[in-house]
Amino acid sequence: MMSIMVLAFMQALGQGQGSGNGMPPGETVIGKVTAVSKDSLTVTRQQGGESVTVKVSETTHVFKDRQPFKVADIKVDETVFARGELKDGVMQASSVAVLNPEMAQRFAGGTGGTRSRMMPGLGPEDMGKKFIVGEVKAINETKLTIARPDGQTQEIEVDENTSFKKDNQSITLPDIKVGDSVRGRGELKGAVFVPKELIVGGRQMRMMGAPNSQSQEQKKPDSTPPSGAEPAATPK
Repeated sequence: MMSIMVLAFMQALGQGQGSGNGMPPGETVIGKVTAVSKDSLTVTRQQGGESVTVKVSETTHVFKDRQPFKVADIKVDETVFARGELKDGVMQASSVAVLNPEMAQRFAGGTGGTRSRMMPGLGPEDMGKKFIVGEVKAINETKLTIARPDGQTQEIEVDENTSFKKDNQSITLPDIKVGDSVRGRGELKGAVFVPKELIVGGRQMRMMGAPNSQSQEQKKPDSTPPSGAEPAATPK
C-alpha cells in the first residue's frame, strides 16, 4: 500500500525517473520537520525511530503543492516527503516535497495508522517483530534484505517452517526475486525476524513495476484486421 502511494506521489511530481520501479533510487523518509537550515532539514520519522538529517543541494528537487519551492521557506512542524541515499541517519536527498495536511494524513494511514491495514490486529510498532512488509532488495541464501515502507531496511531469514505463496499458489524461495513486494507474519528468533509465511505481492507488485502500462502477458492481441486486409474465412 505504502509503496504504491510513494510511487503515485513521485509520478505526480514528475520525478518518476531513475529506477526500474519508476521511482528515483534510494530510500524514503516521511515525517515532521524539527529544524531547518540553508542546506538541510532535521526530520522526525512519522512512524518513530531516530531523526534523519536531510541534506539538500542544487540538484535536489524541492516542491510544495507540485510547484518548485525553497528549502528556506519550509517551516518547523510541516510534514515532508524526502527520497535519496540514506546512510547513518543522513540523507542526500534527490527530492523533497512539503505535504499538505490531507496528504500527510493519507501517508500516515498508508503506513498503518494506529493499526496495520495489511496485517489486521497488528500495529506499526510490530513491523519487523511480528510481521514484515516491503520490497526485496537482496537475497543471500536464506537471508532477505527488505526495504520497509517506514524507511527502514531489515534483514530477515527464512527457515524450514516458512511457507511461500504467490497468487494463492505455493512457491519456493528460489521463486522470489529482488524487486518483489512481500509481506507475512512471523516472530523474532534472537535478534532476527523469521517469517512463518511470505506472500509475494501479486497485483501490488505489478502496479509498482508498471503503474501506467500493462505487461506483455496482460496485453490482448489486436483482433482488428489491417486496413485493406480480407477478413478470415469462416470455417464450414
